[in-house]
Amino acid sequence: MLGSVARARAALRSRDFRSLLGGRLSSQFADGFFQAYLITQLVFLNPEKQGTTLGVFKAYAILVIPFSLVGPFAGVLIDWWSRRRIMIVTPLLRTAAVLGLVALNTDSWPIFIAALVVVSTNRFFLASANASTPSLVPEEDLLIANSMATIGGAFATLVGIVIGTKVADLIGVSGQLLCAAVLWPLSATFSAFIRHPLRAVRPTASMRAEVRRVAGELRRGLRRLGATPPALGAIASVTLDQFLLGFIAVLSVVVFKEQFQEGVGSYGNIVAAGGVGVMVGTALVGWLESRLSKPRIVALAFAVAGTVALATAPRLTGLTILLLSASVGMTFAWRKVAADTIVQESVPDRYRGRVFSIYDICYAMARVVAALVAIPLVPRLSTGWLVALVGLLYLAWTPVLPWWVRRRAAVGVRFYAGGRADEVPRAVSIAGEEEHVELLRSWTEEREGYRLRRFRVQTSDGSVLDISGDGRGGPWRLERMRPADAGAPIPVAE
Repeated sequence: MLGSVARARAALRSRDFRSLLGGRLSSQFADGFFQAYLITQLVFLNPEKQGTTLGVFKAYAILVIPFSLVGPFAGVLIDWWSRRRIMIVTPLLRTAAVLGLVALNTDSWPIFIAALVVVSTNRFFLASANASTPSLVPEEDLLIANSMATIGGAFATLVGIVIGTKVADLIGVSGQLLCAAVLWPLSATFSAFIRHPLRAVRPTASMRAEVRRVAGELRRGLRRLGATPPALGAIASVTLDQFLLGFIAVLSVVVFKEQFQEGVGSYGNIVAAGGVGVMVGTALVGWLESRLSKPRIVALAFAVAGTVALATAPRLTGLTILLLSASVGMTFAWRKVAADTIVQESVPDRYRGRVFSIYDICYAMARVVAALVAIPLVPRLSTGWLVALVGLLYLAWTPVLPWWVRRRAAVGVRFYAGGRADEVPRAVSIAGEEEHVELLRSWTEEREGYRLRRFRVQTSDGSVLDISGDGRGGPWRLERMRPADAGAPIPVAE
């Protein structure tokens, strides 16, 4: 703990990093007020025009879809422009958009135009802040600097949502927008105090060529993900969790608004309970890691969330709903930290950016799909039955990831010319991409009455792969791998 505090102080010695951090915290705090505005306007106001579930779907869609579509290409664009300028201009654009909403005083289509500006430009702001941090702090302080920025920013958004929903009845939707309109220029001011120009070396290719390149890289990343069962299983698990968590959020809003006749402040209670759960889960995940493998941590998280959902389904009260929100928040932290680590450890570094871009899209879109699915289900089934169904889905997925990581991925193997007895692998093909390898070890083993040939090879980037096959023309399988920058090997099959 003392070491972390000392490293945090060291990172904060950089004046430019302090300005960056101040800009990020104030911007994400304002984001919370804007999200509170959307929930208030689309869900809790004008109930005669739309159902609660449709309102939540619209709010999720506005917040998530532009962010997801812009996200993979944001890195290309910020490499062409001054990142410092992006962090100054984008908060001002967002301020202009919300002030336009205040002036129009409307609840119709201008909301969607303003939200598109706010959410899309936010992706550029956050991508620029993330890309700028390594230029502003020493390398040995980078990890703690990223932690302060990421965790602090998420907490600032959470606080903004809670406060924004709690004061909604007092200040109204215009007041929520004006709070954001005050905070975003403050963020731009912080960014203007950064002395470093934060201009990347512009790529030699045109911007259009760079965008096409990114699209191609995403396709290759998707193929590599499909050939890496541990990473694919981890991402599928977190995506399902986000779907179920989003479904619970919709149901919670429905109960508080339509059954308990509560106002928008009740949504702040749901968010706060989930946030407390996430903090508790984050504090506990290190203790779990010393006792369970990462796939089993994910399995435990699904089991706990499912058990709590089934226990609360028969009697949904304000207290049990908040307990459920806190529980899924706590277990979300267990799943997310463990799953992220599995993906990092099972995917070579050169593919991680592409794979995590796909991961981000799946992660974000899951809640939109959950709200869309809720629209036809909520009027037809009781809330208790729907919560019970969520609990059953959590429990049904409990054994899936431990099984999934043991699946064997198919690989192609090319050998040097020579007799069968002295064949030596010279290249392996994974997801259609061939990599030259160096043989480290070869041996044979018996498995279920079959004799298998085993090779341990090393790729040019230092990753170590164990592959097996019958040596008679049958398929070759990836048994385990260890990326160059990972510790213990990742078992792919047992």
